[in-house]
Amino acid sequence: MKERSVNQTVKEIRALKIQGASQVRKAVVLAIKHSIEKSKAKSAEAFRRELKKNMLALANARPTEPETRTALRIILKASMKRKKLKELKQEIVDECVEYEENRKNAMHKIAHIGAKKLSVKHTVFTHCHSHTVEGILIEMHRQKTLKHVYLTETRPRWQGRITAKNLRSAGIKCTMIVDSASRAFIGKADVFLTGCDAILGNGAIVNKIGTSMISLAAKKLRVPHYVATSSYSFDPATFFGAEEKIEERPEKEIWDKKPKGLEIRNPAFDITEPELVTGIICEKKVFTPKKFVSHMVKGYAIEGKKFVSLIELLKK
Repeated sequence: MKERSVNQTVKEIRALKIQGASQVRKAVVLAIKHSIEKSKAKSAEAFRRELKKNMLALANARPTEPETRTALRIILKASMKRKKLKELKQEIVDECVEYEENRKNAMHKIAHIGAKKLSVKHTVFTHCHSHTVEGILIEMHRQKTLKHVYLTETRPRWQGRITAKNLRSAGIKCTMIVDSASRAFIGKADVFLTGCDAILGNGAIVNKIGTSMISLAAKKLRVPHYVATSSYSFDPATFFGAEEKIEERPEKEIWDKKPKGLEIRNPAFDITEPELVTGIICEKKVFTPKKFVSHMVKGYAIEGKKFVSLIELLKK
C-alpha cells in the first residue's frame, strides 16, 4: 500500500476504495507518517496541533473503526514526549513503522493460529471481505486442510467479489451465492468464518451487515461461528457503556434513481451477540467472547478507571 495524504486517505476510506479494518488502519498510519514527513511546522507545539488535526480527520473518516482509533491513540501517546521538533518527528515516524511491523506479524500469527484451529473444518462459509480471513483460508489451503469456500456477494458494494478474486488467485475452490441464499447454503459448511470491525465490551461483534442473520442460521444448524480479527478491534469505550456507532451509507448505493418519497436505509454493519460466536481468533490465541473481553480489559488496565475517548483527547 502506498502512502497518501491525509485528505486523500479520508476520501478513499469514505468511498470504500480502502476497506477492511486492517487495511483502513494501515492506510491511516501511512497517512500520518506521510503528513509528518511533509510537515512545515516550526515548533514542537505547532507540530502537535497539526498532528492532532490530521488524526481527528482520519478518526472521523468512518465511525466503526476501533482498530484505527487504537493505532492513533498509540501514536498520539508518542507525540506527547517532550522532545525537540526534529527528534519528535523521528520518534513518531519510528512508532508508525514499528506499529505496522507489529501488526504485520500479528496478521501472520492469526493466519497460523486460525489454520490450526480450523484444520478439521474443511468447508468454510464467509461473508464480506476480510484480509484476516483470507490469510487463514490461504494458510489452510497451503496446509491442504481446506476443501471449499462458500462466500456471499455482499451487497450493495460487492465486497465478496474481492474475496472471490483473491481466493481463486490462490487456487482455492469457491462458490459465490447471493446474500439472501445464505440460509440455504450455511448448512453445507463446517464453519462460518468472518472478520470483525469491532468487538464490544460485552463480547458482541460488529461486522458487515448480514453477519448477524447468517450467524443465527449457523447456530440453528450447529455450524460454529469463528471471528478472525486483531485484538485491537476491541473498543474499550464500549466497556464503559458507550455505544458503537453503526455507519449508514448513502441511499445511492442501493438505488441511484429511487422513486420519489421512498425512504432507503443502508446500514453498513450489524451486531452479532456473543452467544452466537464460538470463538475469537486473534494474534494471542483463540478466546470465547467473554474471555476475550476479560483479557483485553486486564491488558488495557482500564477496569475501575475513567476512559477518555480518542476524539476527546484530540480535541484537547
